[in-house]
Amino acid sequence: MKRLKVVSDTQFKQRPGLSNELSRQEKVFVANGTEFDLTNSDVVRDGHLKVTLAKPLGPENQTSWYVYNPDVRVYDTSIKLTVTSDTLFKQRPVLSNQLNEREKVFVPNGTEYYLQSYLPAEGQHVKVAIANAFLGPENRTVWYVYKPDIRIIGDTITLTVTSDTLFKTSPQISSQLSNTDKVFVKNTTELELVSHELAPGNHIKIELAEPSFSNRPELIWYAYKPDLQIEGNEKENQPKNETPAPKPTGPYVKLPGFSGNFYLAQPIIPGGSFTWGEATHGGSRIPVNRDVVYGIIRIARVMEEARNRLGGRPITINSWYRDPVTNRRVGGASRSSHLNGDAVDFVVPGIHPYDVYDRLNRWWGSKGGLASATVFTHIDARGYYARWSYGF
Repeated sequence: MKRLKVVSDTQFKQRPGLSNELSRQEKVFVANGTEFDLTNSDVVRDGHLKVTLAKPLGPENQTSWYVYNPDVRVYDTSIKLTVTSDTLFKQRPVLSNQLNEREKVFVPNGTEYYLQSYLPAEGQHVKVAIANAFLGPENRTVWYVYKPDIRIIGDTITLTVTSDTLFKTSPQISSQLSNTDKVFVKNTTELELVSHELAPGNHIKIELAEPSFSNRPELIWYAYKPDLQIEGNEKENQPKNETPAPKPTGPYVKLPGFSGNFYLAQPIIPGGSFTWGEATHGGSRIPVNRDVVYGIIRIARVMEEARNRLGGRPITINSWYRDPVTNRRVGGASRSSHLNGDAVDFVVPGIHPYDVYDRLNRWWGSKGGLASATVFTHIDARGYYARWSYGF
């Protein structure tokens, strides 16, 4: 369900124009703080939104209205945060006594907020973007909160445009497309997604949750991947916390497209710390093709560098390559990078997974996906920026 919150006194209008150009019958005053359930919203010209309310408004009981975009916030009710113990929302993920009074705000037990997104943060904190409230003396929406003090239910995926860009109907160079095959999207635009995946030509294929451009019904678009950041977990992606691989049942495996034997105790990267046994779950998950083997090698190089960045500590591998049957059984996403061999779920003894996420986040940048649950960290080499929390 979509909701609209008015954040500044405004007018709902029967057509998108300046209020002083409309008759009294063509507009309705709506006060700051008013909220409505929506059945639809669409961007139109002159900085306006066209919204369809779930319940009629005004003397003529209309449901379709235009409203000036800066005066409202449209948010999804897919993610709800509930405070389960009196806590502090903070501007930095540190102990409360390290913050001044302007950097924290008290939130009592039982308080509920809808979120735009949430991500792991160091010190067992969660970074939350609140969708329906402003907190603190500076009216902020982004805060850190101690994970044991809250419960979060639901997921959504938010795309943020980080540089003025073009959304295209096919993954081609912009100059090769007609004006009808592309639409300009400005920096800082945020859109809700259903799915996303790598596409040819350094693009990402995205599926929007709803049409988001004036007079354009398309949901499928392609965009240049350096211009985008994607945060949030797919609704179907709730993997079980797998246990490390059992002791191998044999000394070696055969891998498709390669001759010879691959010994399970042998490092994937010569002299490295991670073995073929760990990548294949003790030899029980054999790659379906040669490309998967290359994916395993690719992420093994990443894991060696990640291990160094984490102080050279031993790393326990929970899940590496998953064949399609195993991936469905453990609750992985249908497009999971584990299917390609280039994703790893792992634990670093002595470091909380949220702290592992925090230490690797900036380094990994836009090279791939990074996520954490409270019991493991996920990294993959999908080739573009994706971040999420599993919510458990």
